[in-house]
Amino acid sequence: MELIRDLLIFIAVMFSLSIVLIVVISMLPNDNPLKRILTALSYRIGATLAAGMIVPVEPIPGLDVLYDIAIPITLIWYWFTFFRDAIRPAERSEHTVRDVSPELQRLRLGQRP
Repeated sequence: MELIRDLLIFIAVMFSLSIVLIVVISMLPNDNPLKRILTALSYRIGATLAAGMIVPVEPIPGLDVLYDIAIPITLIWYWFTFFRDAIRPAERSEHTVRDVSPELQRLRLGQRP
């Protein structure tokens, strides 16, 4: 009985920490990579849940086969694009070293003008 109580406490604490983390990340500026990844992740989770909730299609002959083939392929592609974009966020960054003026680069390196 003590184990179940401890597991429930752990689950409640982790759930509350995740809610706090979501709230803190949502307050970040829009160009923050962490916020972009969280937004993309929530879109993917929502799309996956929505694809699983479309049940009334099954009794329609022909359409159920199309649904059974198209939805998994679409979800695989959708999740693949998430992981592809999450792995290489630096390539799309608006703040690259090339955008920094030469004067600012010298200041960063500690050189005098």
